[in-house]
Amino acid sequence: MNYHVNVTIQDDSHALAETRGHRLSLNVKKGAGEPGFNAAETLLAALGACMLTNVNAIGEKMRLKVESARIEFEADRRDEPPAVTEIRYRLILKSSEPYEKLKELADLCFKWGTVTNTLINGLVPQGELIIE
Repeated sequence: MNYHVNVTIQDDSHALAETRGHRLSLNVKKGAGEPGFNAAETLLAALGACMLTNVNAIGEKMRLKVESARIEFEADRRDEPPAVTEIRYRLILKSSEPYEKLKELADLCFKWGTVTNTLINGLVPQGELIIE
C-alpha cells in the first residue's frame, strides 16, 4: 500500500491537504493559531488517528467491547533546531472489559501502528526540488 497526499499553499496562513477526495485545512503561518492545526498539531492528530484506528481494528479482532476511545496528547518543542522533543499521551477507553485485556489492546495499538512505527524508527523523508 502507498499513500498520496497533496498539500498546497492557499494564502499566507492556510494550506490545503488533499487525498482521495478529502480535504484538510492546515495552518502555515508561523506563530499563529487561528488558521487551524499547525504542523506539530497535525503530527499529533496523525498519531492519534493511527492509534484509534488500531483501537477499532485490534479491539474487534480481540472481540472487545469498547464504548468510546480518545487520546489526549501533550508535546514539547525546542526552537533550535526546531523539533518536537517529547510526546506524552493518555489513551482513555470506556469499557467494561478486564483491565489486562485493555492494557494488551493499548500496547498492541502502539506496536502495530504505521505512524507510531514511523516515529519510533526515525524515518528521514526524501525529496527533490522542482522549479516550474
